[in-house]
Amino acid sequence: MTDIDQSSKGDSERGFFRIDDELRMNWIKLDPDILRSPTDRDDELRDLNVELHNLISTAFGDSAVLGEAMGLLNRKIELLTGNGDGPNLDLKSVAVNLSGSGLAFACDEPLHPEELIEITMLLLPANTIVRVQARVISASPYPDDDWAYWVRVKYEPRQETATEQIVQHVSLRQMQNLAARRDSASGVDGGTEES
Repeated sequence: MTDIDQSSKGDSERGFFRIDDELRMNWIKLDPDILRSPTDRDDELRDLNVELHNLISTAFGDSAVLGEAMGLLNRKIELLTGNGDGPNLDLKSVAVNLSGSGLAFACDEPLHPEELIEITMLLLPANTIVRVQARVISASPYPDDDWAYWVRVKYEPRQETATEQIVQHVSLRQMQNLAARRDSASGVDGGTEES
């Protein structure tokens, strides 16, 4: 489902589309007194990742196979070079509601309003690792038995590179969902058409 996130109500701020999705992700609590500042190398790697993500998304629009292959190669390079914590990256498949301004996700541990966390997400099909700092807005009981809590967070300011990657992912997933609905409505089976 796609909705507009209206959490940004200022005149100069825009709302973001949001999607229900399932992401591979994890999170850690941050001590606000000991925030990590990115190095120049980290900044350059993030910038390169954004540019590569743009190209992979474009390629995916032209050819799903080519886009997925490029995404897998990108992820393989990250694992081989140790970028993104390499093989130690422990990501779980989690139900989320994702937008460019925040995230709601299922978890088993209670979080409290105003807690600061760092979220690591794997965005598919580009296989891009995104890290973003966020502040907890609320936590409520999860409606199903799979998880204990549904946690809502808002991204901290000045993380434009990471949030742009998330916005691009949401847009790509929206296009995929619309294409799947269109194909389903027109009776297209697996993308093949009879002449």
